[in-house]
Order: sequence, then C-alpha cells, then structure tokens
Amino acid sequence: MADVSPLDVEYLVFTAHQNRYGVAHHAVVAIIDVPEHTEMPGMPPEVRGLIVHQGRSIPLFDLRVCFGEKTRLEETQELIQNMLQRKQDHINWLAQLKYEVLSNKPITVQTNPELCAFGQWYKNFRTDNLNLNAHMQHFDDPHRQIHRIAEEAATLLEKERYEEAKHLIHLTERGSLLRLVELFDGVAEQVKQYLLEYTIIFGVGETLFAMATDKINFFGPLHPIERLSPDETRQNRYDFINSIGHRKMEGKSPEKPILLLDMERFVQKYPFLHSPPQPI
Repeated sequence: MADVSPLDVEYLVFTAHQNRYGVAHHAVVAIIDVPEHTEMPGMPPEVRGLIVHQGRSIPLFDLRVCFGEKTRLEETQELIQNMLQRKQDHINWLAQLKYEVLSNKPITVQTNPELCAFGQWYKNFRTDNLNLNAHMQHFDDPHRQIHRIAEEAATLLEKERYEEAKHLIHLTERGSLLRLVELFDGVAEQVKQYLLEYTIIFGVGETLFAMATDKINFFGPLHPIERLSPDETRQNRYDFINSIGHRKMEGKSPEKPILLLDMERFVQKYPFLHSPPQPI
C-alpha cells in the first residue's frame, strides 16, 4: 500500500457492526434519522427498500448487510433471546442449589461465574452503545455474588450448619436472584436505544442513494491515507473499499483503522442505481 495524505479532503466517519468506514465529504448530501421505507421486490438483500428524500424516491442500503453482517434488528433480537435464556439458566441454577441444600446432597452447580454460559458470553461482550454498555456493567457484582452462594452453602453443609444453609438460599431467592432477573429483563428496554440508526444520503453525479448505519463518529481529516494497490483491490470482494485511513490522535494510542469507501465504484456495483430518479 502507498501512503498518501490529501490534507484538503475531509471524511465522514461512521460505524456499522463495530467497523468504522469513511467517505469523502463531497459524496455526502445529508444525515437524517432512519425514515420509513417501502420494500422493493427483486432487489438484493442489502437493499431495505425505497425512502423519500426531497421529493425523490431513492434506495436505502443496509451497510451491515453489504458486508455480510447481521442486521441491527437481527443482532438485537438475538441478544434479547440470549438474555432470556441466561435468565432462565440462573433461575434453574438456584433451584438446583436449593434442592441440593434442602436434601443435604453434594453441591454440583457451577460455582465459577466465568464458566457458566452467561459468564463466558459476558467477558467477551462488546458494544459501542453507551446505554447498553452501562447497563451490562451492573451484572458483574450480583452475578458473582449468586455463584459465590454455592460455595458458602457447601461450606455450611460441611460444618453441618443446615439451617444457616437453608436461610442463605431463601435470602438469595429474595435478593441476588431478583436483582439478576431485573437486570436480564432490563436488557430489552436498553436494546430499544441500541436499535437507533442514522441514514446517510450520498450523491454521485445525479445518482442519490442512502445507507443505514449504526453511529456517526466524526467529520474531519484523516492522516495518513493508505491507498490499496490494484491487486489488493481486486483480491478484496468488497472492491468499493479503495483505501484505509487513520485518525490523527496526538498523544493517544492509534485508533482502529477506517475503511474508506469509493462511492463511484459502489454505484457501479449496482446497475439499478443508474435508473432515472423516481419523483414522488
């Protein structure tokens, strides 16, 4: 790759599925909230449908689907279902622990919070949504507390302090478990905020089209720009990525590289974009 630094070009940088993309300012027409769309039969899956912008009907692309990723809706529905299952896991976990304590049987439930299904998922969870991220951080203490109960109960049983072990389980049912259940149920509400998207209107010559994306990061220069060679571009199945940019951050660690989109090449990829504009 060759390094070039066009100091007179500014870029709109935005995020889709935790990847950052940039487009030169001259191709950006507007940034709006995601409007209602009308489905277009026979279109590729990355085209959600038609939206209306200033009296014209233009196609709305889902940038995530363009790059073979799950849609934001699919991702959030999967998250909600995962949380419902993990909630039930912990209800079942405490029920099993309660049975073992009341029956004075060996404790077999998982005591390590990082080894249950939720714990393994939780330590790898990442999101760029601040509200959802803040909510998920509240899981750490009650989740560790509830698993620690199993160790405490086992110790009490070993010392034949059966009534204390039973009392511990009753306290957990009314305390840590309820808190954990509230947190799992609260994820769905936070996900509503996670579903918020932005629409960027692009213009290439007379061609207008829109892209739905997760987040608008910033508008400004990038240094340096590493231009992909013709061979690298041909090898990349997303051949409308033509270079990689970096945000200059004085005194800070380098940020994740920004994939720069060639919107003229993007338009060439979709012949239906060359159709005459459709007035409304």
